[in-house]
Amino acid sequence: MAIFSKFFGRAASDAAGFAAGIAVGPALGPVVQEVVNRAWEAHPDKRIDAGTSAAIVAEDVELRDWGANEAAAHGFDGDRFDAMLGEALNAPGLGPLFELWRRDLISDGDFAHGLRKAKLEGRWDGPLEGLRDVLLSPSELANARQQGFVDDARQHAEAGKQGVTPDRADIQFEISGLPLGVETMQQALNRGLVTRAEFDQAIREGHTKTKYTDLAFALREPVLSASEYATLHLKGWITEDEMNAGGALHGYTPEQMHLLYLERGRPASPSQMAAAAARGLDGPDGKPVDRAQFLKAIAQSDIRPEYGPMLWDARFLYPSLFQLSRLVAAGAITADVAADWATKDRYPPEVVDALRAFWQGGTTASTDAHVGKAQTQLWTTLHRSYIAGESTKTAARPVLASLGMNTAAQDAVLALWDTERGLVRKQLTPAQIKKAYTKGIKNQATGATWTRDDALAALIERGYATTEANEFLDL
Repeated sequence: MAIFSKFFGRAASDAAGFAAGIAVGPALGPVVQEVVNRAWEAHPDKRIDAGTSAAIVAEDVELRDWGANEAAAHGFDGDRFDAMLGEALNAPGLGPLFELWRRDLISDGDFAHGLRKAKLEGRWDGPLEGLRDVLLSPSELANARQQGFVDDARQHAEAGKQGVTPDRADIQFEISGLPLGVETMQQALNRGLVTRAEFDQAIREGHTKTKYTDLAFALREPVLSASEYATLHLKGWITEDEMNAGGALHGYTPEQMHLLYLERGRPASPSQMAAAAARGLDGPDGKPVDRAQFLKAIAQSDIRPEYGPMLWDARFLYPSLFQLSRLVAAGAITADVAADWATKDRYPPEVVDALRAFWQGGTTASTDAHVGKAQTQLWTTLHRSYIAGESTKTAARPVLASLGMNTAAQDAVLALWDTERGLVRKQLTPAQIKKAYTKGIKNQATGATWTRDDALAALIERGYATTEANEFLDL
């Protein structure tokens, strides 16, 4: 510019410079840009445009006055800048805006202001405010109708507001909820409460694939348990092969079924084994019952094996009191031996002491054999009558006195007979015990009728396991 001024003056030089600039502008562009860049580096005070300033203030990066000052450099006064700032400020989107409004975290005015910030016309305020209440979903409505909380009219109306037609709402109602389970429907089918068609429909309405309907139908009939098959074979109703086939229905192998068979069966009771040993009968090993076979039977029962030796040693019986008295009277045994045997027969010490005194005192002997026979018969008849409860102590004492017994001996005998009367229950056979329980016969020991607990206790005392005793009573 200085060169042009020197030759043409300022005005002429300005014009000439302008013309020259136009002519050489493209060629001088990079040079000019470099000059501009250096100028801005030397004076970095260019003002930000008004729109950007409003956005910066809206983001709370700078304060309002700073933005207004920047905008003023571009010809925008404070009011215009505030308007631009208001436009730059945003509100939450419609989704969060509705949530804030529904939770009463903002006022109705705040909601309306949010709509303005979303640049929606005022004409949409009323319809949008109507969306504040959230409807149940179509599936929820169908389930609510299925459970009786709403009727079909309400379901149709609210589902219709969500674009679901009444016929489609009815379909949703039909598919909501589940039918009874497959196992329950099988039971209902077995009892004639539903038809095959209704059973098939329940399968369709459930989550079971319909290709398995025939299989579910075939499984409606129950099968006996593996234990029941083992018991049936034990009792001889089915063969071993039939037992194994029944167990296989539950996944049991023949080896497992054999173990179940062994578990269900029981050996002879200790008293039965003792009787067999005393009589020399062959046991399960094919030879006369001995200690080893006896202990094996104990191990296979519900009795713990460590009690086996004790039961084996207690297998013998002792004479009755009447027989003991006869043996003492005949001089076959002494009173002390008789008292020892009575002790081993579980009579209490006071009874044994009375018996010893009686036996040591002796009885009145008769020189006539017929008198002795009559006395024996009278003793036997009185004993049977007293044990049966047909004679009282008052009636028995004169008879005992006629047999030559003093009062002390009478007391001892009657005490023994009372004990024997209490043991009558223990002398019943299993069949008699069952009969007494099932027919409600009076228990002489307790004075009450036989209960199931009484019967179970008596059977267990005879060597039955609890399970076996229950089964025996239920047969």
